[in-house]
Amino acid sequence: MPSEKNKLKISYVPEEKEDYNRNDSKLEIKKIKTNLTTNKLQEKLKKQEKLFKKVLKERDELKDKYLRNLAEIDNFRKRMNKEKENYHKYILSEFLINLLEIFDNLERALNSQPNLNNNEKSIFSGITMIHKQLIEFLKKHNTVEMKVLGKPFDPNFHQALSKEERHDIKEPIVVKVYQKGFIYNDKLLRPSLVKVAVPVKIDKNPKEKL
Repeated sequence: MPSEKNKLKISYVPEEKEDYNRNDSKLEIKKIKTNLTTNKLQEKLKKQEKLFKKVLKERDELKDKYLRNLAEIDNFRKRMNKEKENYHKYILSEFLINLLEIFDNLERALNSQPNLNNNEKSIFSGITMIHKQLIEFLKKHNTVEMKVLGKPFDPNFHQALSKEERHDIKEPIVVKVYQKGFIYNDKLLRPSLVKVAVPVKIDKNPKEKL
């Protein structure tokens, strides 16, 4: 029969094996849990990276939109300031055009040069004074008469009412002014109404006379 000592040894061996298997299983479970946790963290990290990229894209789009809106606002402000400046610069345009009709009538009266008696001469002198005052008023408001007589014809500033052919010129020339034109703050207020002399057209292929 086996001794008590041997019995104890035999009964202890399976207990050691059982503990070893249990510890091994625990390690395996721990590894699985660790792997699961790592996978979840990786998935969560990927989602966060995707979300971060989306946020960056939205930020860039908003920034671009903001800069474009800022540029549009700045352009609008500049355009409004320019329109405001032009409004104040040319605010008298309509008034001055109407005033020039009075100027034309005064000039016609002065150019008529009638035979006047003493009383009429004093009236004529008063008209001359008013005419000079009107010219000074126009100059004060940057309204200047265009000197066009004898100058080359320019359709941007002159309006031709009649013309004549001449042999002594090579380009159209203003030879008579029916109504004076004016510039207001470097802008055409009213064109000059003129008569234009043009070069005589030479027929390069004249018909043979019979």
